[in-house]
This record gives sequence, C-alpha cells and structure tokens, in this order.
Amino acid sequence: MRKFVWTAVVLLFLAGVAYLTLNTSKVLVTSRGGAVTEAQYMSSVTATPTGQQTFVGMVINNSLEHLYGNSVSSTEVNRAYQEQRAQYGSSWSAFLSQQGTTASQFRGQIRTQLLLVEAAKNYHKISASQLQKAYKNYTPRMNVSIITVANSKDADTVLKNLKAGHSFASQAKSHSTNTATASKGGRMPSFDSTSTALAPAIVSASAKLKVGTYTTSAVQTGSEYAIIRLNSKAKKQSLNSYRTILTNSLINSWVNNSNNTQKVQRVISRVLNRNDVQFKGRQYPALQNAIQQYLVNTSSNSSSSSSLPAPSGSSSKNSSSTSSSSSSESSSTSSSKK
Repeated sequence: MRKFVWTAVVLLFLAGVAYLTLNTSKVLVTSRGGAVTEAQYMSSVTATPTGQQTFVGMVINNSLEHLYGNSVSSTEVNRAYQEQRAQYGSSWSAFLSQQGTTASQFRGQIRTQLLLVEAAKNYHKISASQLQKAYKNYTPRMNVSIITVANSKDADTVLKNLKAGHSFASQAKSHSTNTATASKGGRMPSFDSTSTALAPAIVSASAKLKVGTYTTSAVQTGSEYAIIRLNSKAKKQSLNSYRTILTNSLINSWVNNSNNTQKVQRVISRVLNRNDVQFKGRQYPALQNAIQQYLVNTSSNSSSSSSLPAPSGSSSKNSSSTSSSSSSESSSTSSSKK
C-alpha cells in the first residue's frame, strides 16, 4: 500500500526539536577533560544541516499553526491517520519504526501537510474547469472488502473459490495476507477517490465496481495481488457538496508536485511574512542563513504579495473541515449487499 507523499516541510518538522529549546547557559556534562555547555552544544548542532532543517521546520510549523490551525480539525487528522494505519494492521509499529517516527509524530506529519494545503489555497487558485474535471472523475465514499495475496496463483485460487460459492469473508480470513483486514472478512475503512493512503489501482478498481460485486481478476499493486468487493458506495451529490474535498485534493497534488517546489517555497515565504517572522538569533548565523531563503523571498516580492488576500484560515476563523462534506455523503450511502 502506498505511503502518504510528504513535502520537505513536513520532513523538516519531524527532524526533532528538543535541542533547539535548551537554556544555553547550563552545563550539560562535566569531566576531567572539561565541561560541555548547552551553548557549545547549540553552536555545534546549529551548524549541521539537520539542526538548520529542524529550525526552519519549527518556524514554518509555528506560522502555519497560528494562521491556519483552526482550519484543520482533529477529525480530519484522525481520519487520515486511521486510513493509513489500516493498510498495515499488526505491522503498523514496524512501519513507524522503519520511518524513524512515532504515532504522535506521524499524526504531526498529517496535520502539517493539511495546514500547508490550507495555506496554499490562499495563494494558488483552482480554476472552475479544474474543479469540474475533478468532479467528473470523482467517486464519493466507498466501503470495500479486500483479499491480498502474494502471487497470481493464490489469487486464481481465491477467485475460483469465490466463483464456486464461497463467501468473500471466509476467503479473506483464510487467504488474505493483509493482517489489518483479514480477521474482519477483508473489510476496510471507507474512502473516496481522492484517497492517497491506498494504491491508485485499488482506488480505481473499487470505483468501477457495482455494489455487491467483486473484481473478476486480481488487481496488481507492486508485488501483491488484490481481489476487491464493493460493499457500499455513497450516492454522488452536486459539485458544491464536494467543493472543499476536491479543492483540497487538487491543492495537495499541486503542493506535492516536484515541479512546483519553488512556487511552494514562495507560498511559505508569504506565510512567514504574514506571521511577521523576524530572526533574532544573531549568535547563530547558520540558522539565519537557513531561514533567510524564505524571508528574502517575501521582501523581494513585497509588491506582489501586498495584493494577496489575507489568509482565510487565521486563528480568528471558525473551524471548517472536509468532514462537513463527508457527512453529507455518509447519509446517502447505499446499503451493503450481503
């Protein structure tokens, strides 16, 4: 299953922040060779790329939280987290360990990504034609059951058993290698076609099914093969019902497109400028150089940034999440066929 695609901003934020909050006058270690102070440690750490990246990530996250924090709900973060976790089942802890992160930090990744999307929405506008195209290709929330196997031979065996009348749930429990869903008869958390936690092939195949049917051939995802059954699908509403979801999806794709790196950096520069970020740590020139690449952009583009709209997700704004659109879908979800 595909991991979330994270921007450099998120990775910077997760590098670690503890050593940047130290009281630099304190002695950390004494020895016969002399003392090591926090000031010495800070000078050493802030001269490293990791230290500089961590600092920049903290500054960016601080500004994103201040300006857009109320626009990202804990419900959104938790939904995205659970959707991702469901793909790994009992191996979730191993996955986090491989990524060098914790569950709490992973939630932080998700939140930072959502905050960056909110920021970008103010400076990168989605056209009506883009929105119409996204709506045409959009499939609202679906619930599927899945059987994942290691090779095409096992997939053929499962398909043969299903055709012979064996239930999908029984085949999932006896054959699926997905430990997160096998014991549940293969049932997965619901998702829509904008999901980035699932392999695109899974999302695409699910969207083409009719409720109660399953894929008659296995869907290959990397080295695995999947057989999918559609349990239910929400009735598609008007474009306005999904405007927020579709806009967020388009903005998220734009932010994560490597061709837009400089444009995203300019968005971040404007965010820092709006938050009145001013560097005060003159004793750490390496940190100043690291953050200056963003602050310089704001001053050099002052004429253009002055015409930009004020951030709509500032701390005075009431919380508004994509869950409002999702709730309208769930009420119209069709019944599952047994």
